[in-house]
Amino acid sequence: MEKPRPSYHQTDAFGQMHITVTQPLSLGLTLECGQAFRWQRTGVRRSSRQGKWYYGVIHGSLVKLRQCPGGVEFRSSPKTEVEMEGLIKEYLRLGDDLSRIYTYIGRDEVIGQAISQCYGLRLLKQTPWECLISYLCSINTSIPRINDSIEKLCEKFGERLALEGHVRYSFPQPDRLAEAGERTLRAMRFGFRARFIAESAKAICEDKVNLESLRKKTYEEARGELMSLPGVGEKVADCVLLYSLDKLEAFPVDRWVRRAVEDWYFGGKSLSYKKIRAWAGEHFGAYAGYAQLFLFHKRRMEG
Repeated sequence: MEKPRPSYHQTDAFGQMHITVTQPLSLGLTLECGQAFRWQRTGVRRSSRQGKWYYGVIHGSLVKLRQCPGGVEFRSSPKTEVEMEGLIKEYLRLGDDLSRIYTYIGRDEVIGQAISQCYGLRLLKQTPWECLISYLCSINTSIPRINDSIEKLCEKFGERLALEGHVRYSFPQPDRLAEAGERTLRAMRFGFRARFIAESAKAICEDKVNLESLRKKTYEEARGELMSLPGVGEKVADCVLLYSLDKLEAFPVDRWVRRAVEDWYFGGKSLSYKKIRAWAGEHFGAYAGYAQLFLFHKRRMEG
């Protein structure tokens, strides 16, 4: 992948820090498409150049972001904007050459249409620990319920963060959830997921799986280690690999992606997870994960 073009930050008349973006970016699509669960959107301010603010937590700091002409502007706390600039670029994967990736995966009419409909949709690079627990919370439930569950977890076990009157909480560290244990999490209505969360937190604390070290391992090696954790099946493992560990060949298969592949490529024929994943690797290659993101969002939009 080509190196990203340099970007320069500056402060605008409203005191926001500005990041220049030279690649395709739809901030709204990217933050609201269902790959991350903690972004909250505000209304539109009365200005031709000011749009929706999105509030979320990145690397322990509360951040507000919005798209503006030529890039993204943001504020943050407690980390300063200068400290957060590189982290936000990394989180939005602004180093990915999206135009090149679009050409690489746009090999058929379905993906071509999806790219046209969702132009600027990007993968996010989340922290592996938060991504792991978030997707354990996602098992057999809806996105609104996932959002609520994760917020409850953060409010109970995270640290309070404030920015311009907006209050959120950091994502809890593994030791906090390991100490809380299954019983406390069940009382918070996490159901069967409570055991997976508590035991996975304990395994991380005991260094049975080092999440950051998985970046240096092959896709298959990293996938196998993740699936050794309680409750981590094929889909959760692939989500963590794609959305936080730079394995862009990962192709998570949920009900939306399954329907998309079976209906649009195989005439409605039922396929196993393994067969869909193998087909995606052959069809989309090293950027299968980006193709997955477009198929997922296109199918959800069409219902």
